[in-house]
Amino acid sequence: MSKDVLGAVVVGAGQAGLAASYHLKRLGVEHVRLERGWPGESWRTQRWDSFVLNTTNDMNALPGSAFDLDTPGAFEPTASLVDYFDEYVRSNNLPLRASTSAINASRMPGSDLIEVETSAGKLVSRNLVVASGAQNVPLFPAAAKSCPAGLTSMHAADYRNPGALPDGAVLVIGSGQSGCQIAEELLAAGRTVYMSTSKVGRVRRKIRGKDVLYWLRQIGFMSQTVANLPDPAMQFAKQPITTGVDGGHTVSLQSLWRAGTTLLGRLESFEGTRAVFRDNLQENIRFGDSFSQNILAQIGAAIDKMEPNAPPLELDPADDVDPGALELSAPTELDLREAGIGSIIWTTGFGANYDWLSVDGATDDNGRPIHTDGVSAASGVYFLGNPWLRARASALIYGADADGAAIAEHIAAGL
Repeated sequence: MSKDVLGAVVVGAGQAGLAASYHLKRLGVEHVRLERGWPGESWRTQRWDSFVLNTTNDMNALPGSAFDLDTPGAFEPTASLVDYFDEYVRSNNLPLRASTSAINASRMPGSDLIEVETSAGKLVSRNLVVASGAQNVPLFPAAAKSCPAGLTSMHAADYRNPGALPDGAVLVIGSGQSGCQIAEELLAAGRTVYMSTSKVGRVRRKIRGKDVLYWLRQIGFMSQTVANLPDPAMQFAKQPITTGVDGGHTVSLQSLWRAGTTLLGRLESFEGTRAVFRDNLQENIRFGDSFSQNILAQIGAAIDKMEPNAPPLELDPADDVDPGALELSAPTELDLREAGIGSIIWTTGFGANYDWLSVDGATDDNGRPIHTDGVSAASGVYFLGNPWLRARASALIYGADADGAAIAEHIAAGL
């Protein structure tokens, strides 16, 4: 191989890119890794100040390096994670070109080689690993375009803390993990909180003496693939609600309601200063209840076989079905000015941007990756870090090692 042609270029230095780089180096594949900022850039810049990981420490290790095994069941803040990433690069001597963005990647004419134009020059490679993040571009629903003037409107990626918001009540749009955690923080700071809910499952944090994620790993939940889902559409469901704050605890719509949150249905539109909501609050509450009960039943049956001497199920009012919450009547319209709402936080998720990826056959007409288990339909192109890439755990730090190893081995075999 020419010294000017790399074995691989890895775009992205989050957990997926770091794992890929580790395994490529282990297999002797000459490569470079590009990062628009610094390792874990999305973790550094798109999380609020009090954010902590929702996965326990024993699930956050990258290949070849433990992550705080002194407290395997604890939940670390973002700062601990990015420090770990920085040290990981140093201790493993991984090739990193920080503050270097990929501008365009395309097939070289008459060749299988890929040319990657970066903010610091061009690279030529036999393979391209796209680990640039499938969840770092803030997404907004169409209604956001008609948000009333005079309000502070921001995505969760830009929210930092309650003190940085203007005075007044806060409307949180979305009730997934981010929405519920931000709502809890706002309530603790004495803010009046309104929440537009959505259909999201939830899980109890502790089940019979251990964290729910321990049991979910034991029953194969994290290794589940799209092919063995009862319904393939389940791959598009949001991550179940949970939190690692204060050592980890259960969060539910009813627990937020009891803490003072005004719950609303799904946001439909804005009409002047009025917000219009769907009449589906009860549906959303019941969905969360049902999801939790189904997971609890699966885990309970497995515990009886695996660890029959495990302690009994803990009391957890946040997870209990609440008759009062099930009788709530949510308004379908709310005048934001009359409610004293000064800011709106959109916890409506993240997407990806592959506009820079110009290799024919790598993405479809909507810009979505075309791949099988991370191996693109375009030769020499690979994807990492995407939800359900190879299994349910693929978008988590927990799944980076196995997915990175599989892609690196595929590349090495081809070289």
